[in-house]
Amino acid sequence: MPDRDFLLRVGIFRTIVIGLFLILTGNLFVMMVPQHTYYKDQAVENRQVRFRVRAPRGRIFDRHGTLLADNMYIADIMIPGSCLTPDGPDSTLTRLMTWFDLPVARTLARLAEQKQKYKRLVLVRNASMGQIAAVEERGRELPGVRVEARSRRRYLFGSLFAHIIGYVGEVSRADLDTTGDWSGYRLGDSIGKQGLESALEDVLRGKSGVKLEEVNAAGRVVGRDPVWLREVEPGGDVTLSISLPLQQVMADAIGPRTACGVAVSTSTGEVLAAFSNPSFDPNLMTVSISSDQWRKLVDDPAKPFFNRVVQATYPPASLYKPVTSLAALQDHLVGRETSLEPCLGGWDFGTRYFRCWKRGGHGEVDHTKAIVESCDTFYYQLAVRLEIDQLAAAARSFGLGRRCTRLFSDESAGNVPDTAWYDKRFGAGHWTPGVVLNNAIGQGELLVTPIQMAVLAGRLASSGRMPDPEFVLIPPEPTKHPDPLPFSEEDLEWVRGVLRETVERGTGKAARLPGIPVAGKTGTAQNPHGEDHAWFMCFAPADEPEVALAVIVENAGHGSTIAAPVAGAWLKAYFTQTGRLVPPPAAAEGTTP
Repeated sequence: MPDRDFLLRVGIFRTIVIGLFLILTGNLFVMMVPQHTYYKDQAVENRQVRFRVRAPRGRIFDRHGTLLADNMYIADIMIPGSCLTPDGPDSTLTRLMTWFDLPVARTLARLAEQKQKYKRLVLVRNASMGQIAAVEERGRELPGVRVEARSRRRYLFGSLFAHIIGYVGEVSRADLDTTGDWSGYRLGDSIGKQGLESALEDVLRGKSGVKLEEVNAAGRVVGRDPVWLREVEPGGDVTLSISLPLQQVMADAIGPRTACGVAVSTSTGEVLAAFSNPSFDPNLMTVSISSDQWRKLVDDPAKPFFNRVVQATYPPASLYKPVTSLAALQDHLVGRETSLEPCLGGWDFGTRYFRCWKRGGHGEVDHTKAIVESCDTFYYQLAVRLEIDQLAAAARSFGLGRRCTRLFSDESAGNVPDTAWYDKRFGAGHWTPGVVLNNAIGQGELLVTPIQMAVLAGRLASSGRMPDPEFVLIPPEPTKHPDPLPFSEEDLEWVRGVLRETVERGTGKAARLPGIPVAGKTGTAQNPHGEDHAWFMCFAPADEPEVALAVIVENAGHGSTIAAPVAGAWLKAYFTQTGRLVPPPAAAEGTTP
């Protein structure tokens, strides 16, 4: 017979076991019945991960609907930051570097740099199909490793539109640390860095979405149907006013020279072509451009990032002479048929001798001949009749001395000097009226941008009605109309006729077209750093203007022989495209043209 103490101990043990069993059963009952929903949600939460889905950036088209910029999707192989230290031959990172034949030291250095900014690191950017397949097939051996698709900006015509469209780059930690509005951006997002991509960032960027994905213990997506917490809103599309064929013609006409050209509609102000050379390939900016490549572009003395259409400033040279004429006519200082002292190669003023570009002189010159043959001596004599403020006011009425576009934040305003400017620069009483002589022929401290000269040509053509230039058709912007010109219509009509003569029988002959009258003005801008710059501005048809353009070729000499042919080639393409200039038929095979 068991003794009483043994039976007591057995009873106590049974009681404890039964008590623990009842407690366990009770807890299980509570978890499975009253708290079923709570623990179910927790389980779901543990196997679902939130993913941020970046919105595709809006596309960019030319005025005819030709695609200029879109997005292509590529795959990156991502690893968690915890994988960074290879702890042996069987580590995830070591296996991946071995499989993909990656240089160990360089890869570790690159990943270490990323780890300072990101939780997940890009091991292989723009992975090949073989690399993607290796990760997908061996997923169980690679905990936390994922293949992630992302969009990359693609510029289909490379350097042709680089200065207008610009490019995108990744948002960096430095960007997010600024005081600007970076709401909605994350490290690694794309953002416009230059040109239209930057100016219309709010239109193009869209809004990222958020989805829940079911994952396994290794962090790999195993569910089929994600739950969207916020839908993706793609970026809006943009349509340029520029025509791809006409842009290509401008680039071909300019060729390898350092130059730019811009053409605008005289009725709407729409920019039909705007090309600056040298240029760059914006596709380089959408990948991981090396520091050496970046430094080579930045340090290039030709300045490929410099948009000469809106950023470069030059003396307008003889292109400015119609402005001087209109200023003098406005105040009745001379007439349209006035003749002044003959040109003998220059003119004495005070203690200085101001030379004419034609060393032998132009002889007897009236107002019309002075513009057609671009006689500096005639304009020196006009200058002494004008005050500097009268000349500056005439220039500003055409839009010179101010920014004229809304797209480019780095556009230059140029410089239209007046009394206040000279007083500030040199001090009151420390400059002489002789400065107006240089200004009258478009030299001296007077500076303009090429797009301002296209506007000058367009407003001469339209009696001042041409709106400010616009580069974008969609989304539309309110048209900005200028103030009316202060000059009489008779004087403007006379200037247009003289500019037509300049092309027909003067210095602008290289821009002539068969059957279509062209009005224009050549110029040679002095350059203290080298050879002179060649200018040409024009509009056509001269009797019913539709388009105006300006061309400048740096360090090229005379506008009549260098810049005017560029404009002529562009006008020929424009009027051929519109059906008013029919190219001559090709010679039959076996015949001599």
